[in-house]
Amino acid sequence: MLKLGVSTVFFAEQHTTHAWWQRMRPRLTILYLVVALLLVLISGAGHLRLFGEFGKVFGGFSWAIDGDDPDGPIVLITIPPQLPPFAIPTGSLTRNTHIIEANKQPGAIGIQHVYQQANPGDIVTYTAKSDQATTMTFTRPTSVFTWDLWLQTFGLASLAGASWLIVGFVLLATATEWTGAVEGLTLLPPAMLLLLYSHWGNIQTATPPDLIVQMVWIPCFALLGAAFIHLSLTYRPSAMMKGRQPSWLVDGLPYAPLLLLIAYEWISFLSTGHVPIRTNIVLSLAYAVLGGVVSLSIGVTSILQMLNIWPARKRHQLAAQTQIIPSRIRHHLGDLLTLWIGGIGLGFCFGVLPILLTGKILLPLSIFYTLAAVYPLILLYAIRSLRLIARLHVTIDQREEALQEQQRTAQILQKTNEELTHATELLLHADAHLRSLLSQRIHDQPKQQALRIRSLLGYWQHKLRLEMERTTDRKVAAPQVIEALGKVRKISEELERDLHGLQLLVEDAYQRRSLGLKLHLEKLVREDLPMLHPESSLEIQADLWALDALSSDLEQTETGEKIAEAISYTVTQALLNIYNHAGASFATIRTTCQENILKVEISDDGHGFDVNTIPPEKTSMFKAELKVRAAHGTLQIKSFPGTGSNHGTTILLELPLPPEVQLPITQPQPDYREQYR
Repeated sequence: MLKLGVSTVFFAEQHTTHAWWQRMRPRLTILYLVVALLLVLISGAGHLRLFGEFGKVFGGFSWAIDGDDPDGPIVLITIPPQLPPFAIPTGSLTRNTHIIEANKQPGAIGIQHVYQQANPGDIVTYTAKSDQATTMTFTRPTSVFTWDLWLQTFGLASLAGASWLIVGFVLLATATEWTGAVEGLTLLPPAMLLLLYSHWGNIQTATPPDLIVQMVWIPCFALLGAAFIHLSLTYRPSAMMKGRQPSWLVDGLPYAPLLLLIAYEWISFLSTGHVPIRTNIVLSLAYAVLGGVVSLSIGVTSILQMLNIWPARKRHQLAAQTQIIPSRIRHHLGDLLTLWIGGIGLGFCFGVLPILLTGKILLPLSIFYTLAAVYPLILLYAIRSLRLIARLHVTIDQREEALQEQQRTAQILQKTNEELTHATELLLHADAHLRSLLSQRIHDQPKQQALRIRSLLGYWQHKLRLEMERTTDRKVAAPQVIEALGKVRKISEELERDLHGLQLLVEDAYQRRSLGLKLHLEKLVREDLPMLHPESSLEIQADLWALDALSSDLEQTETGEKIAEAISYTVTQALLNIYNHAGASFATIRTTCQENILKVEISDDGHGFDVNTIPPEKTSMFKAELKVRAAHGTLQIKSFPGTGSNHGTTILLELPLPPEVQLPITQPQPDYREQYR
């Protein structure tokens, strides 16, 4: 019962969570679409700025103005893979090399002026200054910014971002619970990093980093770290074992430090007019790295818990039982951790971090962006497959729970049936006992009194007749008294006969126990029933030889009592029905005993009836069937209505005998019906 209660509470909790999510999912999906539309519009604005640079001469690399330096030096961002490498390293957190002059013209305005005056292929001399205050001079030919260069540098990044955005929407729109929504929402940070990359870097026109880069793109690294923590907390075994709703600890706490970062950015912007880019990047990347470390720690802890190497604390026995992780949860979490930590973590470590730390990439940008665009599709396929598998497991668990519930119900019904059977046996036993007492009391009191009245009335009637004959004047005669006494005697005879019939109706258990089953049935057939129905011409042929198997000692046992009770009551009720309703002229009672089965067959040549049209509880054989069942036997009734040669009714009673019964020798019996005919 405790397990049934826990199961009921679990399914009720699941239903409540599902109902809440059905109301919440459309609103959250619409909000996601609004955010996605804003990101696409912002990304499109950045690309429109880049499209304006098509056909213009530039140095063959994208660059940005370092807003932290008052002189506005140039920081190298990326070099398209089609163009030769540049001796000046790209900007990173570990190295800070600036281009301070181009053809002796200082700063961002100087490099813009040089590009505007140059032709494709012209050699431009760049002067760079490193953190060690050393000055370097390099030369590089100019190039023309084309569609292919845009695609390799910025276009593929936008396509990859769109892929992440679309996959996140699909995962969110098809999520069946809050965990699936978290999977879709945590795709936003990578999508933002890739989509808003179009605002980072210049081609020819000197444009300082805008608010999109300062307030959105750079904080996306910190947002990515928070997403790592969020996913790791969501993928804990304890959280995956039951449906959950949003909570502050799991869904809000990882993003709380972002509020401090945003506050710092706005305070810096309002006070100085810009946000220190290097400090902003350091803070964002620091939280991204912290999020990665925390996420890795939580993921390792979850894996150890699934391997039962690091079990969770158990305060009491019920909590210990709930900490058992099902195998389907283990496999599901293993696949999810492999997808997220393995895919996104490796992509971040081998793709983004090398650029930010060293300024170099381990893979060409085109390959990196292509992998970044394909990975969400693989992720979508894998997560959808895992969701289907999880749904299948849940369905199987629910089927198993329903099967267990059915088994429990079957056990309860079986127990109830056993109790009902036991109660039926008790009722039948009480019924037999009461009928025995009733039969005995009818025999000892009303029947004896009626017999005494009849004897006394006969005596006085005879005495008065003699006295009347002795008198000479015959004046002592009392005709009226004699007549009255005769009537009273007749009434007493009818009373005796009625009482005897009543005794037969309740099955004369007193007589059966006194004489034994076989003698009781012989007397019933030979004397009791003919005396009760003197007007009937029914001929009954009884063959009761097989009842010798029931010895007097066996009839005294509980099993023998039930067998004798079933046979006596069934035969009595069947013969009474034949006398009262069948209209038969001949009936037989046959008994056989084979293979420890005692069979009693009662048949007649009456007009029969349709067994299917008469409810069992409306027939006098209903109680007989209960008594037969109590003796572990079977009762069959076959009746053929009509006036043909096959009409009549047959009742077959089969009862198993105890193994220790000495069976009588079976002899072939004649067909009494044919002899009678």
